[in-house]
Parts: sequence; structure tokens; C-alpha cells
Amino acid sequence: MRVRIIGLLCLLLGVFSSCSDDNFAPFTPSDGSPASPTHERLPSDEVRQVMLYVSAGYNSLSSYMTGNLEALESGYLPVGTYYSADVLLVLDRKPLSPGDYSTPVSPVLFRLYADGEGNPVRDTLKVWPEDSPICRADTFSEALEFMFKRYPAKGYGMVFSSHALGWLPPNYKVEESTTSWIQGRSIGQDKTSAGGYELSLEDFAGAIPHKLDYLLLDCCLTGCVEVAWQLRGKVDIVGFSPTEILAKGFNYETMTTHLLKPEPDPTAVCKDYFAMYDPDGDATITVIDTRKMDELANVCGALVASHREAISAVNPQKVQRFFRPSVTTNCTVMYDLEDIFVKAGISAEEHQALTEALDRAIVYKAATRKFLSIPINTYSGLSMYLPVAGNQTLDNYYQEQIDWNDAVELIQ
Repeated sequence: MRVRIIGLLCLLLGVFSSCSDDNFAPFTPSDGSPASPTHERLPSDEVRQVMLYVSAGYNSLSSYMTGNLEALESGYLPVGTYYSADVLLVLDRKPLSPGDYSTPVSPVLFRLYADGEGNPVRDTLKVWPEDSPICRADTFSEALEFMFKRYPAKGYGMVFSSHALGWLPPNYKVEESTTSWIQGRSIGQDKTSAGGYELSLEDFAGAIPHKLDYLLLDCCLTGCVEVAWQLRGKVDIVGFSPTEILAKGFNYETMTTHLLKPEPDPTAVCKDYFAMYDPDGDATITVIDTRKMDELANVCGALVASHREAISAVNPQKVQRFFRPSVTTNCTVMYDLEDIFVKAGISAEEHQALTEALDRAIVYKAATRKFLSIPINTYSGLSMYLPVAGNQTLDNYYQEQIDWNDAVELIQ
């Protein structure tokens, strides 16, 4: 995938790659009117869907993401010869060989479809310079803008796969062992020999230029109320995990059967993911409708105001956690939202109001009995910052950058 000349890019993209312009981009509406580049949705009687799979794999997950892409190709692919066909796009960047972060590699956007005999075809659409990592706001936003303008459609969605640490600050140092430190992984990670690039939660949300119907985050520790709230107005349905996600990730073989149809079903993708691990495996997953979070914010804000002193006195060891302290110290701040308030001593009536608000916003949630070393004894579906387990650096960032804090004033 290293691009110094287009021919080399084609070779590295695979046997069935093409380097022509996308021959199948034009869309002719059913009324015969001409299509023009626009981010406006097609009329409701049209059904074309566009899905973007972002494989930000220029990191230790590269081999797994290679497998994810192969699984995607083995599943349902739209037939590229139909002007009205659904569109599957892939934004991809991986090292030339695992662990090689010194050799420059260009991000590539290609259309993935099936030819007349059912073979997968990767049709290269855009190549960025080698110094334009995916996990930089301008590159990421440009790829999304390209999708919206080039492919008029009824609906748009995205699957984003990489490393992540939810709402934590980019480059926040997380100790993974007693002898080494790594840079934190906010939303996505592109490693370099000198460090890395990451998107803050604020930059990730801000880089989405137009409304997405759904976003599936195949990334660790993103199932935070902070992430969901930050994405309001940008994405309607978000699927994510409060715990880590095992390296294999989602079920990519069945993914497009759920997403590339007239009414995409991102919840089915999350159910397929959970089915791979239930009942004796290790997984948590949540699907939330961000349009229904106002009541949750109102309830949580009232609880914070009424129980601020009790929340500050909660013993973190008695609250359901979603991180593994033996693996990631210095980021032990992601706890079950509901359990934080329960352990702070909210009343039965307050607890009922919280439960009802969560139930209205959460479309689907599931958790195995444990996640690796973490027993899952209670599961609201969302994590939230527990300030008593944090530090001043995180408090300051939370107060200045995280929109959820504006809504509930957890940090004053």
C-alpha cells in the first residue's frame, strides 16, 4: 500500500484492484433527473445506501485488520456495474509489514464491489500523501466529504476500526507495564517511529462533515456516555463497547448483509459481534440512539447536583469498572454510569428515573459474565468518568473539552 507511483499502489491493493476512476459513481434518480455532486440526501423513494469502513491499522492491529478486510470481501458485496447499486467504501492504511512504522505509507480510499462473476474488486478512488495519516482531522474529514459529494444516497453510515481510549486526551500517557509507557489512543491511532497521530473525541466528532445514520466503533473503551453525547447531531445511532474489544473485532463477514440494504440494521451487527463470545467469552456492546439522550442528561445532571459530595466520596473499588488495572494504569477512570450513582446512594425514585432514561436511549446492550479479568456484575451499557479515580489533568481536560460536562457539570 506504499504509494510512490500509482502502479505500485495497484499491485499492493490486491489481485482484483483497479486504478481507474470509479466507473460506477454516477447515480441516476428514478425520475430521470441528472445527478450532481452534493451531500443532500436522495428522495425517500430511493434506497441506495453508502457505507464507509475506516481501517486505521497503521499500528499493532494491522494483521487483524488485514483479516477483517478479507472477511468483508468474503461476505456480501454490491455489484459494481449497477448505477443504482449500494456503495461500499474502504479507507485503509497499514504498515508494509507488521511493526514497521518507519516506512511511509499512504492512506487509500477505494470502492469495494463484486464483478459480474462475484469476484471482489478494489477500485482505487483517492490516494493521500504519505505524511497524511488517517488519524488526523483533515485527512479523515476529507475522506468523508468525498463520500458525501461523490455518492448521493438515501443513507450513510461508517464503521471505524482502530485503537482507542474513549474520551481520554490524545497522547495521554498510559502505562502498559512497569517498564514502558505508550502514548494513549483516543479515537484511532497512526503510529510513527517518533510517536503517533490520534484524534481527540472533539476532533473526531468535528471532522464528520454531514449527518451519519449510524457509526459502529470497533475500538476499545469507546462505550462512554461522553462519546455518545459528543456525537449528538453528527450520528443518530452509535454502537460501541465500554470495555476493550478483542483484537479480532466485529464479525465482518456478515456485516454488509445488515448494513447495505434499504434500512440498515447496525444493531444486528452488534448482536453478531456479541454472539461470537456469548456465553463464555469476553465482550460488552451497546447501541444508543443519540437523539434520545436529552432526558438522560437531565436526569444525570440533577443527580450530580444533588449528590456531588457523595459522588466525590465513592470508593472506586466498589464500583463496576470497565478497564483492566493490570494492563492500563493511569487511565482507571471508566466506570459504569448507573453504578456510580447507585454507590453514591441515590434514592429508589431517582434510580427509577435513571433506569428509565437509560432504557429510552439505549437500543441494545449485552455483556458476558466477565471481560478477561473483569467480572461484569452490573451493566448499564455506558461508562462515565469517576473523578475521584482521576487526576487534575483529566479534570481540566474534561471540563474544557468534553461536552457531557457542559450538560451535567460533573467537574466544576
